[in-house]
Amino acid sequence: MRLETVGGWVFTSTGMSSASRPGMPGQPWREGAAVPEFPYLKDQDVVEVQRGPEPGGVGGAYRAFGETLRGLKTTMARLIEGPMTIQYPEEKTPVYPRFRGRHKLHKFDDTGLEKCVGCSLCAAACPADCIRVVAAENIPGERVSAGERYAAVYEINLSRCIFCGYCEIACPFDAITMGHDYEMADYGREDLIFTKEMLLAEPLDRTPLRREGE
Repeated sequence: MRLETVGGWVFTSTGMSSASRPGMPGQPWREGAAVPEFPYLKDQDVVEVQRGPEPGGVGGAYRAFGETLRGLKTTMARLIEGPMTIQYPEEKTPVYPRFRGRHKLHKFDDTGLEKCVGCSLCAAACPADCIRVVAAENIPGERVSAGERYAAVYEINLSRCIFCGYCEIACPFDAITMGHDYEMADYGREDLIFTKEMLLAEPLDRTPLRREGE
């Protein structure tokens, strides 16, 4: 086959079978048809297939176990630290600032009105369906919230709550937040249903006991 290059295109002028000629798929081959030239190929008739590294050897072992060993690096670093014992309940485990613990309803500092307007967006966003809100209209002269309505009933069933924080995100008035208190265990399921009064109250200050000699 004789190839002639004109203006960056390769033109053929002879003799290959139609099966071996580089035409477009589904189109018949015509003599003298233009074929785009590939300058990065040494030979227009040979295409080198790029293959991955051969399996086995040090490289193969690293690809198989390198990421696993990298993940175990943290575990191995913790082993040399030794055990750490916290004398609970005298000592409390510190939590991170964004820890999601006990829920709390809020009021405005200046007026004392409740921030919750009973919109039930928190109940709609809750994936565990553990929030119950019953709204009521504000009475002139005896306002409970700053909006037209307020939450006459606000309950959270903590036995079903997964502490995802969706209620805190969904609230448009920051009426409900999640604090750092995590000591909420009780003996009965009915005692784990927090009412509006319980959520509005300040959580108890649990001061750790002093150690001997302090």
